[in-house]
Amino acid sequence: MASFMRPAPRTTSSSIRRRSVHRRSWRALRSVRSRCGCGRACAMKIIGVKVLEFRRRLDGRSWNPAFRWHERRAPLLILETDSGLSGVGEAWSQQPRIAFVLDYLARRCAPALLGRDPLLRMPISSQLESVSAGATEPWVAAAAESAIDIALWDLAAQAAGQPLWRALGGSTGRAAVYASGGLYRDGSSVKDLAHEFEADVEQGFTAVKMKLGALPLEADLERTRTVRDAVGDEVTLWVDAVNQLTRASAPAWCAALARVGVAAVQAPLPFDDISGMANINALLLPVIATEAEHREEVFRALVEANAVTYLQYCVGLCGGFSGAMRIDALAATHAVNSTPQCFSTAVLQAASLHLGAARENVIAVEFHRF
Repeated sequence: MASFMRPAPRTTSSSIRRRSVHRRSWRALRSVRSRCGCGRACAMKIIGVKVLEFRRRLDGRSWNPAFRWHERRAPLLILETDSGLSGVGEAWSQQPRIAFVLDYLARRCAPALLGRDPLLRMPISSQLESVSAGATEPWVAAAAESAIDIALWDLAAQAAGQPLWRALGGSTGRAAVYASGGLYRDGSSVKDLAHEFEADVEQGFTAVKMKLGALPLEADLERTRTVRDAVGDEVTLWVDAVNQLTRASAPAWCAALARVGVAAVQAPLPFDDISGMANINALLLPVIATEAEHREEVFRALVEANAVTYLQYCVGLCGGFSGAMRIDALAATHAVNSTPQCFSTAVLQAASLHLGAARENVIAVEFHRF
């Protein structure tokens, strides 16, 4: 794997306004000293919980094998404290069901958070577990709790006067990243695809990832060859098959991709086909999986079955920083690197970068330009 090091966010600050939320203007997860100026973690109380929705209209021309993008939405959370500090978090969400996450945060979680000391994460986590009892879709509770955990760590770092990556145990403040893109787009050519990734390389990226699986093998191979030629042999190339291959088709696809110079394939099979992914990982191509998952037992099953070379998770779904660090530690015990997935706003991007800067086992953080 190429070394593609970039600095993680250091000390940042923002004025967060309810009616002005833009993915590129959010400077979230701030690392500042507490208002009292002592530089120590001081007792404080949560006095406000704001649940916001990021929403961005798109032209509907970009798509992957599973979804066409007409808009991008994300649940956001702000925890306000009596010290004047505010913590920011973001939850992953299935796009058609985002209302469930927003409602869960506002109706179930917010009342349980008011009046609590944000520096006491374990008692809050226990309280949220009791709140989640009876939740119709477990992923909704997991996503909401992830956003809360991110915001709580944000507050803890600010109160301690540390950047998040240091509060999470990091020492260098640097994270490896890769450029993620290569969506299918109506009216675009393979030449346009090449230009997209050439621009990434010009910006300093030494690893990239593109989508495939929506077209016949030869057509997708043409796209992949074009990108391979555009970025050069020194750049690591990953592909995301979006669970579109089958046990029958995977051998031909993966063998062809390996010949083109692809270094790893993400989500080659349906997410629950762990034994099938183990076969691909052992015989064909290194496997990356699985982003839309929150259950730690599934991550454990993946590494114990040797089904992945890179264990993938989303900080906004797997339990926030606390859950992500447990999953990364699990991966490390099985000599597997981890890689945070991120296809969202600057809030979750910043969180993922801070995690990558804190954990030596993280091979790279996804940086999605779409």
